[in-house]
Amino acid sequence: MGLVALYGAGSGALHAVTGPDHWLSLGPAALSATRRSFGIGLRWGVGHALGTLALSIPFLLAVRLVSLERLATFGDRLSAVALIVMGAWSLFTLARSGGSGGAREGRQPLIIGLVHGIGGAGSLMLFMPVLVSGSLEKTLLFLLAFAAGSTLAMAALTFALARLGTKLARSALPRAQRVLSALSIAVGSVWLVA
Repeated sequence: MGLVALYGAGSGALHAVTGPDHWLSLGPAALSATRRSFGIGLRWGVGHALGTLALSIPFLLAVRLVSLERLATFGDRLSAVALIVMGAWSLFTLARSGGSGGAREGRQPLIIGLVHGIGGAGSLMLFMPVLVSGSLEKTLLFLLAFAAGSTLAMAALTFALARLGTKLARSALPRAQRVLSALSIAVGSVWLVA
C-alpha cells in the first residue's frame, strides 16, 4: 500500500510541474505574488485535486460505461478553453493596470484549478495501472496521494515562480506576464483545434 501511495504522490507531483497549462495558467499571477505565491499554488492545487477527484470517482463507478477516449477529448477541450480565457483575462488585467507588473488579478486560483482538474482527463491515464489491479482501496489511495502530490507541487511551483519574479527587473515583469498570457492563449488555441 505504501508503494501505491508513493506512486500516486509522485505521479501527482510530476503531473503538476510538467503540465504547460499549469505553468501558463499560474505564471502571470505567481510572478508578481511574492508573499502570496505558495497560497495561490496551494489553492489552485486543491481545486485541481477536487476537479480530478470529481472526474475520477464517477469514472471508477462507471468504468465499463465510459469511453476514456471521449472523456480525454472533452477534458482537453475544456483545458484549452480555460487556457485561452485565463490568458485573455491576464492580458486584460495587465492592460487595465497600465502594465505595471504588480497588477493583482481578480481570478480565483481554486476555481481555475478546479476547471483544470476536471479538464485533466489525460491524468486519468496515470492511475490506470492501479485501476486495473481491481482493488478499489488501492485506486482510492492512489487518487488521494495523487491529489496531495499535485497540490504540494503546484504550491512549490508558484513559490519558485514568485522568487523568479523578484529577480526580474521591474520593467521586465509585465513583459514576462504578457508573454506567459499570450502563450496561454496560443497553447489553448492549438489544443482546441488539435
